[in-house]
Amino acid sequence: MSEVVDEQQLPAYPIRAYQLIPHPDDPALVALAIETERGHSLFLATREILQDLGRDLLARAELTPPRNRKPPA
Repeated sequence: MSEVVDEQQLPAYPIRAYQLIPHPDDPALVALAIETERGHSLFLATREILQDLGRDLLARAELTPPRNRKPPA
């Protein structure tokens, strides 16, 4: 797992979309673009970070119950 930092009180917005974009100047980096209602954020990640993030996301997904959605009225 990557370095863990203390949690902070930050606003949270639902993710609308994401995209992984190869870095045009450095094949060892990938840009992770995340879109929310507040706009886009772009993060650069190495292979190791992507692997750690992938494992952490899959582990968290296994622990997260399905969301009960109300049908549209």
